[in-house]
Amino acid sequence: MKIMQSMLICDVFPNRDRNMVNLSLMCLGLLSLWGVRGEVAPNFNHCKKFFFRQTPVSGLNIALPTPVETKTQKLVNPKKCLSAYNAASPAYICQIYNNQYYFATLYDRGRRIPLYSAYKMDIKGEPERNGSIVNYEPQLVHPGLAKNQMKKKECLTEIKNYNKNQSNDCKESFPQYRQTYKLSWSQALNDDFGTYTRGHLNPAGHHGKGDASQATMTFTNVAPQNPTMNQVQWNQYEQKLKNVTSKGCSNMYVVTGVVPSNKWVDQKNRVNVPSHYWNAFCCTDNNNKPLRSGGALCPNTDKGRVTEYKTVADLQKELRRLMRVKNNVQIFKGC
Repeated sequence: MKIMQSMLICDVFPNRDRNMVNLSLMCLGLLSLWGVRGEVAPNFNHCKKFFFRQTPVSGLNIALPTPVETKTQKLVNPKKCLSAYNAASPAYICQIYNNQYYFATLYDRGRRIPLYSAYKMDIKGEPERNGSIVNYEPQLVHPGLAKNQMKKKECLTEIKNYNKNQSNDCKESFPQYRQTYKLSWSQALNDDFGTYTRGHLNPAGHHGKGDASQATMTFTNVAPQNPTMNQVQWNQYEQKLKNVTSKGCSNMYVVTGVVPSNKWVDQKNRVNVPSHYWNAFCCTDNNNKPLRSGGALCPNTDKGRVTEYKTVADLQKELRRLMRVKNNVQIFKGC
């Protein structure tokens, strides 16, 4: 509504004098700020560059609805104070670290896992495999919070400040408004994975040392993964993709995702355990012309075997079957 109002102001008053020019510039500033404000958004417009030909994946928006808080009878100001109130699912996340975009993630709020992450592999950089998964996405709690990934303590401070803001007045005497509760309502926390490892979709090993690899260390980029499958079968495939498959490519567009299941980490049904992990790649020359493409699929079990596909079309066909998707699935347009 605010952006609509600013646009109307700009349209109603012509730039007839200096005051009107200043008003016009102010309006343009409002539009500019609105355009870069949110990184959890209805689309990937701010991070299309991580998809081949800037065309996001289609046909895999199979997210469950955002969880709804049922005990709201005595709450004051629930629309402003409840975590992820009326938030759309899936969430489109343009992953930002230190004020820079690094990849794109489609996040299933209902299952609290990413459905896929899309990125460009660093073909020449020395891989970085060190680091811990420590970051969270503040804007999954409230869209007006910081756009950068943050560690838990920083996220809780953001929520605390939001709660104390006079225009919000979210009293933490209500359990649903407490900082950790709100963060855990919006996304998976470190304690939610049980005996499963935190399996990267966009792996740190596909990026050079520095911020690009550190940007992958967010809980919105990991899902519960069988420890053996993570450390052996899938790890071997990721290394092959980096060290062998990417040879001769100038650009390597990659999308890695999961197939949700009816299994959850525990009886609380907070975090879903995928039945499979999948991957698709598009290798191009320096003119961004496709050279080759392919994919892979692996059951999320200790004995799961990686099946490699020579064409992305074959992988898409199998994903449609596994996910029971009726619409066409397109991971890469024209590759």
